[in-house]
Amino acid sequence: MQLKYSVAKHVFTAMLSLGRTEDLKFCPSNRRLAMAAYNKNKIVLFEISLNNSSGHKKITLTDATEFSSACFAAPHGLDFIDDRTMIVANRDGDACILRLPPNEDWGPRELDPIKVIPASEVLDRPGSVCVVQKGKNSYEALICNNYQNYVTRHLINFVDGCAVEKSEVLLRKGLAVPDGVCISKDMQWIAISNHDTQCVTLYENTGSLNEQSEPVGFLRGANYPHGLRFTSDGNFILVADAGSPFVHIYAKGSSWQGAHNPLTSLRVMSEEAFLHGRHNAQEGGPKGIDIDKTSEVIVTTCESQPLAFFELSKILT
Repeated sequence: MQLKYSVAKHVFTAMLSLGRTEDLKFCPSNRRLAMAAYNKNKIVLFEISLNNSSGHKKITLTDATEFSSACFAAPHGLDFIDDRTMIVANRDGDACILRLPPNEDWGPRELDPIKVIPASEVLDRPGSVCVVQKGKNSYEALICNNYQNYVTRHLINFVDGCAVEKSEVLLRKGLAVPDGVCISKDMQWIAISNHDTQCVTLYENTGSLNEQSEPVGFLRGANYPHGLRFTSDGNFILVADAGSPFVHIYAKGSSWQGAHNPLTSLRVMSEEAFLHGRHNAQEGGPKGIDIDKTSEVIVTTCESQPLAFFELSKILT
């Protein structure tokens, strides 16, 4: 199920220098893959090509560009607003919105944020982040505040520049060091991984959702769940387990309500790679995970295995 990929020599060298990695995300056009390099205080963007020729998927990494910023302070989570606009959540600082350079001016550089969501009584130690579009120029960002045990919601408007119109605590009940967040494509469900309870909690994304709302679904069986993603049809959730060499796959069945155990677990790294990154019982396994925009390829990352790709259809059959 693991897919081989080709990589240019300078890209491979860049991969080896990343150190601890956290979340990663495909851009909307599927041509770039962004990754948070936690200890380097940088984000790296890989130029990626995914082709399906004669029934064989060919993955090529042609370039890698590192970006720094004065606003980066242990970057942990990131997501794309569009191909050139990103939000980065920094565990030791703020959440910042950045504009990437145009293609003709691409190259390593320091980026100035176009907007900062500062640490405050609402935002505190931001980790993972998930962005969804609400209107033509409006977006909603959900951010895990890891050590405050809640998730905040931030409404961002690009009608006149970039304005954060509202920031509030959205979810609190059932959370214990929330380490990953994602929303189903139909926006009906929110899933949050919890480090301390070793559980993923699910919430129905209704208009009445607030910090007093209780979770209605629970995904069990992961040691230390981290990154997670719904499949595009909303019928499965993939959970990266930082405490084991596995990604766990959960099936919705008739509903995401109630308790769920893994339908299956996919080994995504060798025992050698897992033990090499196992500095303690809570890590060593995959941290970040994403599904490409064609819903065909899964990618994972962790310190001892910066990138690994897998074929989604073969996992779900």
